[in-house]
Amino acid sequence: MISKNPNCANLVTFLQFLCITLHGLLKIKHKVFTPNIPLGQYFVLISLFFVTSVANNFVYALHVASTLHMIIRSASSPASMLVAWYVKNRVPKVSAIIGSVIISSGVTIAMYGGAKIIEEETKFLHWCIGVVLLLTTLITGAFTGLQQERLYATYGKFPEEMLFYTHAIPLPLFLIIMPELGAIALSLPSYLWYILVLNIIAQFYCANSVHILGTKESSVTITFILTVRKFVSLIISSVVFKNSLTIYHVIGTVLVVIGTYFYFFVNKQQPLSSYKNK
Repeated sequence: MISKNPNCANLVTFLQFLCITLHGLLKIKHKVFTPNIPLGQYFVLISLFFVTSVANNFVYALHVASTLHMIIRSASSPASMLVAWYVKNRVPKVSAIIGSVIISSGVTIAMYGGAKIIEEETKFLHWCIGVVLLLTTLITGAFTGLQQERLYATYGKFPEEMLFYTHAIPLPLFLIIMPELGAIALSLPSYLWYILVLNIIAQFYCANSVHILGTKESSVTITFILTVRKFVSLIISSVVFKNSLTIYHVIGTVLVVIGTYFYFFVNKQQPLSSYKNK
């Protein structure tokens, strides 16, 4: 969708937020005004989540090539590990560090091989701002996971409630760009709407699964799993859209398998999160 209409990213995000909110209303019903986690405690989490989502969309308007966008975001796993190390004083196992670096390298190589090498010329200043934004979202995304982990530890684990509020409360902020969203919606051809519906359904199940997983594992492990998911999606898209598999995909696949082995299976006695406290 982005390749066909680069301006539709915020529309996609808005519709995802709206649909998840409507579903949440049906699920939690009368508990909307009596959440298990105080609404005030959601402020930091929602701010980080919303800023990360919108910033990732905005970089497309700053002439950042899709190649670079995907490559930088593939570094989310080591970024999350470093933030957790700094904030929570968690010292990662050597195997976890090695696994995280190897899998991020594999995803980067595979994405480089699957993306267009030749991109349109960009405005350098806008490009620099876009790259800085992408690097910043790696950090804000890591803090988002840590904040979610903190709320679960403090108030209990309520994934459906958290999914609802993190999408419902930011919805009014989209009013600022509602005229733009309306114009984009009217300009979309019918076949893109079919793709958009599939995207919303897939995003709902993805977001719901991530929140449930957050009740069982650390934010770093979740980020690691999402990086693996990103790689699998890349390989599937290469097959579905009939992009030829290159040597980059082969190398990336090997590195992802090795990185996953290091992260999850080298030290079988340690917890899945592969962490210990200092």
